[in-house]
Amino acid sequence: MNNLSLIMIISGKSEEKHYKDLLTKFKVKFKAISYGIGTASSSLLDYFGLNEIDRMVIFAVAPKTNSKHILKYAVDKMKIYKPGKGIIFTIPISSSTKYMKDLYKDQEMEDITLEDANKHLIITITNEGFAEAVMNAAKKAGATGGTSINGRGLETDKMIKFLGITIEPEKDITLILVDSDKKNDIMDEIVSSCGIKTKGAGICFSLPVDHVEGLIDKINKAS
Repeated sequence: MNNLSLIMIISGKSEEKHYKDLLTKFKVKFKAISYGIGTASSSLLDYFGLNEIDRMVIFAVAPKTNSKHILKYAVDKMKIYKPGKGIIFTIPISSSTKYMKDLYKDQEMEDITLEDANKHLIITITNEGFAEAVMNAAKKAGATGGTSINGRGLETDKMIKFLGITIEPEKDITLILVDSDKKNDIMDEIVSSCGIKTKGAGICFSLPVDHVEGLIDKINKAS
């Protein structure tokens, strides 16, 4: 069984240095950052003091035990539960290369217990310009907000011919963190509005989130 977790951090750009310092403190060796747009409603942004629409999304990989300590530190020291601090959550990694495992072979920390999240991350990839349509569909089924980042499709001519549709190279990638019991309804609504047979040509899938800290619980209570 793999002992690594994917750590995802979504916050305003003003918090970038703080989170980079956090990952450096716990000697996270593999990390990447992207930038996107927050899609929560303006009333929720005002309620939580999130004045920045621009978002940064950090992807990092670390041992599960280290990941738990990172989340705990974000709560205890960085006060991530305060308005404007964003969210941090982890997704279990089922397998990885030996190189990735060897990066952390001497960095295991004492395991600590965190409360299970009971949430899923819904990832939707559509043609450019359909992120808003994805979020409108998701909100219709109970989602409160998400983050959209840009990407580029790498489909082969053979795949395009197989699907029988024209696929634009520029992509919108929409990330939505939801309660597990809402996942299926939200994904069904997204596929109905922006699925592969629509102009959005979207695909939608979800990943289980094992631990989360930040604003998401407050947002759910406020919605």
